[in-house]
Amino acid sequence: MMRGWLPYLAISMAVAAASVVSAHHSASASYDADRSIEIRGRVVEFAWKNPHCHLYVDVADGPFKGRTYAIELSSPEVLAEDGWSKTMIRAGDSVVVEVHPSRVGAPIGLCRNCALTISGKGSAVPAAPRPGDGRSSTFQQRTP
Repeated sequence: MMRGWLPYLAISMAVAAASVVSAHHSASASYDADRSIEIRGRVVEFAWKNPHCHLYVDVADGPFKGRTYAIELSSPEVLAEDGWSKTMIRAGDSVVVEVHPSRVGAPIGLCRNCALTISGKGSAVPAAPRPGDGRSSTFQQRTP
């Protein structure tokens, strides 16, 4: 009797696992990893949320001037391991961020192993979400 439902349980578990795996998007489908652009402006919001943190910047110059640019970062856990905190970046901070831009020209970009400078606070390089790769991206405080 138990053997009759065991195949259905196995199929159900496989379908559930496949849906979880496919729910996480591929960065290469959305962002151009072969190109980097610089975004300069003032922070509107730093969203410290799962599955990825986001930085929203009102762009001061360049092709996105006058628009809010959304920048995807690593997860809060990965950033925290590298010395980041949810209070590290505040609305109004002046930033310069080097990002991999959207493939379709939208005002969104990916910040993985990219340079981030916060005016008057310091600079950091967010880690790619690959545990054990040996990279360090500890936030470095600048001295006045």
